[in-house]
Parts: sequence; structure tokens; C-alpha cells
Amino acid sequence: MSDDNDKRWYTRVPAISVALVAFLVTLTTLVNNVREIGGLKDKKPAATVAAPAAPAPEVKPAEPKAPARYSVVLTLEKIEVVNDGTSGSTSWTFDVSAGGQDLFELPARDYNDAEDSRIATPRTSDPSMGRVALVPGQEMLVKISGRSGGLISKLSASGTATLVAERALAPVKVVAADPRDGEFIFHFATAATPQ
Repeated sequence: MSDDNDKRWYTRVPAISVALVAFLVTLTTLVNNVREIGGLKDKKPAATVAAPAAPAPEVKPAEPKAPARYSVVLTLEKIEVVNDGTSGSTSWTFDVSAGGQDLFELPARDYNDAEDSRIATPRTSDPSMGRVALVPGQEMLVKISGRSGGLISKLSASGTATLVAERALAPVKVVAADPRDGEFIFHFATAATPQ
């Protein structure tokens, strides 16, 4: 005797209901496709009285509309270290935000203002990209806050720049209260896409 005959009828209900739903979806798709082709379209009744044709109004070509919004992607390209705040290298963490929205945080990393290592590029493991939405003409404040949690002293630096969808973001100068405690210049690439 087979196992199918030993099972109660209600153990097969889920399989039957799945098959029934699949059949209904297939049938609905078929009916809609046939209707789109023209086999079951509603036909309009023919007009019994023909009205004299009025001259068609002259149609002007539509002027291109400005996009309602832009999606702007900010990508950190490099950080120029003017002064790291100490005589050697200094560990700094930076938070990048735009319009009050946190975009990304660069984790702690040693920065050095020595001539051979003063340009720092984001590591592949570092987040270095953020996306914001802007309407045409809107200005958004991009803010960068840095902190260094040294053993002797805790340093902080900050800087701002204005982002507009229609142009690239200028380099952002991030400076401590005393520039000898930390000064950096952040360079971003911007890409605006109309939505």
C-alpha cells in the first residue's frame, strides 16, 4: 500500500491550495494579456452624427522641465593633512553629515602631516560615500566634525561647506580652535542625478 493512501485528506490541503492559487494567478495573467492584445477590449460605439472638424489648435513643443529633485552622491576622494595636531602622527575620527543627516563616519586612523604622507585616501574598509536629496536651488550644509582622543589631550576640529546640486562641493576645511591642534582639507567628488 502506498503512503499517499495512508495520509488523511486534510494533510494534502496546503498543497492543493498552493496549486489553486498558482492556477488563478496564471489564469488572471492570461486574461490580462489577451485583453491587452485586443481580443477582449471594450469597443466604443460608433458615432452616429459626425460633427464638422474644427481646426486643431497649434501645439507648442513642451519646454524641458527642471527636475523636481536631485539625488546627490558625495564620495570622499582624499584628505589633505595640513597639521595633525602633534609632532608625530595622530589618530583622528571624523563624522560627515549633510542637512542634519549623518552620512558616514571615518573610524579612528593615524594621520600625519609629514611631507611624504600628508595626503590620506579612504581605506577600502572605510565608509566614504553618502547620498542626499536636494531640490533645484536648495543649499545644504555639509558638516565634518573630527575628534582625537589622545592620552594627554583630547582635540576636536570642525568645518562646513555648502552643497548645491548644480555644482561640485568645494573642498571642506576642517580646523581646530587653534589650527596647530589640527587642520585638514577634505576633497569630495559629487554626482547629481535628476529624479
